[in-house]
Amino acid sequence: MADIKTHLRELSVATTIGLLKQGINFDNEELYSPISFLRYAKRVISSDLSSINNLTEVPLFTGELTQIIDNGIQLGRTIYNHSHFKIKTSDSIRWLGNDTQKDDPVDITIGNYGFSLKEESFILENMGLYKLLNCYTGSTYIRRHIFKDYAPNEYDNWFRISWEEMIKYLSVNSNAWIFDHPTKPSKITLSKSSNEVRLETYKNDILYSRILPINCGIIEYENNTNSFIRENVFSKFIKQILDKNDCYNNAKKACAIAASKALAEELNSNLSYYAGLLRFLRIHKTEYYYAKVTNNEVSIYQVPAMNSFGKDIVIESIISSVPNTQANILTTIKNKTTGKTLTLRNECRFSHGQFNGTPEAKMYYERGGDLLVIYNSL
Repeated sequence: MADIKTHLRELSVATTIGLLKQGINFDNEELYSPISFLRYAKRVISSDLSSINNLTEVPLFTGELTQIIDNGIQLGRTIYNHSHFKIKTSDSIRWLGNDTQKDDPVDITIGNYGFSLKEESFILENMGLYKLLNCYTGSTYIRRHIFKDYAPNEYDNWFRISWEEMIKYLSVNSNAWIFDHPTKPSKITLSKSSNEVRLETYKNDILYSRILPINCGIIEYENNTNSFIRENVFSKFIKQILDKNDCYNNAKKACAIAASKALAEELNSNLSYYAGLLRFLRIHKTEYYYAKVTNNEVSIYQVPAMNSFGKDIVIESIISSVPNTQANILTTIKNKTTGKTLTLRNECRFSHGQFNGTPEAKMYYERGGDLLVIYNSL
């Protein structure tokens, strides 16, 4: 469903602008029909839309999906009618959702205008931690793991305690835990006689299972499981059973504190950032527009090109922060001309279940924060 939401968020804006510039009348409700939505989109968007045929897998867009469409139509109308944009009937409309290799955040183009589209979100980018480090320090990392690389001992301890708490739970619950899911049911069973733990789950009615020792460590766990099992078995157990467990959360918090502190120290000690700061702030070679729509308002910002972005934007501070158990890096950006500041938060966390893969460093701007510190309002 996440892909459908993203597609609708972007394509509803592009389709609305295309219909308006072609003088085609339509009602919002027409776009609630997947078949009608797809027909209109293909009529006015010039880029390849074959990858969005999955939209017709549902008979009718309802609930949250219709709200996304309504918001997209509202944003599309606002852009088309805005005095800043000179949109001509001959301007081509392109959707860039298929281009996974591009570095800039532009989702759609209308003629020469590029737009990065958001809805009810304070997120600026889903970045890897290596990108944060490379932007700030000029390093050339291709991968970085917030916990393994900056708090290895605490990370080992966090996993050990998680595993031990699971063994305790199984021991007093018939040596088994079952997660009843309609398509991916999961199960963990403990065999005390053989000192083994069995993790199992299903995908397309095919059983995936692994047997691990009762005293398993993080390295052995990673080497003997795959991402699908990690996400759908052990991480599901953690979310369902250990989310409120004090031992688990204390170990997770200790790891987050140690890791974020060490990361902040590396960033501050090696700060060499101006060119990287531009990339961090989503400033690219070409000017584009950051457009955000919520149920209450539409906001459109002009993001300047690199060659016109002055050096009055500086990093005022970089600090670590761990509210509850979340490892964060807070960067305060200051505009020396206006004196205004904006705090950006990189949340360093697993995206597909605990102890599964490499944590991301998703970047958000603070709720209530003013993007005019770095961008220009229309």
